[in-house]
Amino acid sequence: MATELFITQGYGGTSLREIAERLGISKAAIYYHFRSKEDIARVVVEQIMEVNGGIADRLTVAGKDSAAWQRAFEQIIEIALANRPLFLVWDRNDDAFHKLFADDPVLGPQIEAQGEPLANLFADPTLPPEDRIRLGCAFGAMMGPLVMFTTFYEDLSTDVLRDQIRTTVSALLAQ
Repeated sequence: MATELFITQGYGGTSLREIAERLGISKAAIYYHFRSKEDIARVVVEQIMEVNGGIADRLTVAGKDSAAWQRAFEQIIEIALANRPLFLVWDRNDDAFHKLFADDPVLGPQIEAQGEPLANLFADPTLPPEDRIRLGCAFGAMMGPLVMFTTFYEDLSTDVLRDQIRTTVSALLAQ
């Protein structure tokens, strides 16, 4: 429920009272589990870092093998669809979360380093330019409808999104 509010109102615009109301519990009940709104954000950001890490791991393992990219994207698309709210939370609150956890000894470095595995793959000079571009386009084709342009596709079911994203990504990765 906090994720929904962080998506629609932003982290800064969401209060513990609103989170409690959305959950149908008292503010005291929230305090039983969390000391602060920051602690709730920590749980959300930890989940985001775990999901992002899983996606990066799959592409990193696929490495330079374009056939392996197809298999990796099959898994990544499922991960992305299952965790769509987390991507939206991050997309709409990344600045706030960067500031909130900049000095955190665990989350700070994770947040800073989260894009490195993909950046290393997309920017790998040993990959032919056409492969680097195809890989980047495939990733963008997946994330565009799920995050950047999600409001345009709210009328589509998860199954339609899955099928269309798979078809598009597969076409982009085909040699």
